[in-house]
Amino acid sequence: MIKKVDVDNLMVGVFVHDFNCDWNGRHLYVEPNYIKSEITIEVLKKWNIKEVFIDTDRGLDVKQIKSINEKVSFDSPFGRKRQLDAPDVPLKVELKSSKEITDNAVKLVDQAYRQVMNGDIPEVEPFFEMAQQMRVSIQRNRDALSLLSRIRKKDKYTLAHSVSVSSHVLNMCHYYDIPEQQSLDMGVGALLHDIGKALVPQTILNKPGRLTEDEFAEMKRHTELSMELLTKTKNVPLEGFDIALHHHERYDGRGYPHGLSRDRISFAAQVTSVCDVFDAVTSERCYKAGMEAVLGLRIIYEGSGAQFNKELSHDFIHCVGMYPVGTCVVLEDGRSGVVIGSTQDVTRPVVQILYDETKKKRLASTKVDLSKTNDAIVSYNDARRFGLTYDQLLKKFLLQQH
Repeated sequence: MIKKVDVDNLMVGVFVHDFNCDWNGRHLYVEPNYIKSEITIEVLKKWNIKEVFIDTDRGLDVKQIKSINEKVSFDSPFGRKRQLDAPDVPLKVELKSSKEITDNAVKLVDQAYRQVMNGDIPEVEPFFEMAQQMRVSIQRNRDALSLLSRIRKKDKYTLAHSVSVSSHVLNMCHYYDIPEQQSLDMGVGALLHDIGKALVPQTILNKPGRLTEDEFAEMKRHTELSMELLTKTKNVPLEGFDIALHHHERYDGRGYPHGLSRDRISFAAQVTSVCDVFDAVTSERCYKAGMEAVLGLRIIYEGSGAQFNKELSHDFIHCVGMYPVGTCVVLEDGRSGVVIGSTQDVTRPVVQILYDETKKKRLASTKVDLSKTNDAIVSYNDARRFGLTYDQLLKKFLLQQH
């Protein structure tokens, strides 16, 4: 439906059918298009355009925007962080459920990509159902989905990446005690944040070497392509458009597509940005090995205050854990092993002891809950110390627990 609205009521995701001025056909032709950023709205105001005609069949309606604006604001959620309680369900129990959830989520994203490549538009309702399942799993045990995201086939990176980013986003929402509906809106936005990559040539997506300037420019288009695809899908939350378009913006203004900085980047987009980078650097792809989680956390820490909001990046590290499940560590008495669970104290996880670094010999495998002992972690270790690759270590001591 075509309707006239005030420019003051415009927001990202609205499709402008006509700019209601005498430029079209005379001095300047302004093509109908989506509002892709607040910068566009500011330009319209500077041009002294008071009203525009929007097409609600092709984009958001201002009624939707009004209802979204009436929701609780999350621009400053840092004052209400929840304590990281011990998991309600043991990791070995939750892994079975989360494995099924992860597999189904990857299939759902895969289906959406195939629909886009075939010229169809995916429905958003199944993504809300999936986000809810992921959210409940995180409430039972915050480690399970995070662990599974680090064990996946490298040729499935793009699909599994969206699921992993969404699980981290939902984990952060849980940590910030954000209400259910807004958490789901952000989780769905994260699941669909890279949907535009379905329209980027595979030769660019999977290129093993450095992209040329033209190839990188084409790759960067995926943010706008994602947003435009979502505007054609009914019932996508505003957070979905915003996350898709702005998850590559950076706190210092050096991101894309609009070079937004600091508070001009929404909370939802800032959270997704941190989660996106962490998963990207810790994931194995067809052309590179992924770094261990602790090194990925170092990347986030080093980017705090520049690429990312400082407090947000520190909260992410706290939420994931200083010693994420699957991390190889050394205790102060010389024993070493792999972290297999978290506790209320992020510095004192549950460790599966495997080796004695002092005596240089393997030990009988035993489980130690550091929150209940005087033992302490003094350094990280390498999985190869145990004669295993990182993936083999995780599969042997974590995935086979159930």
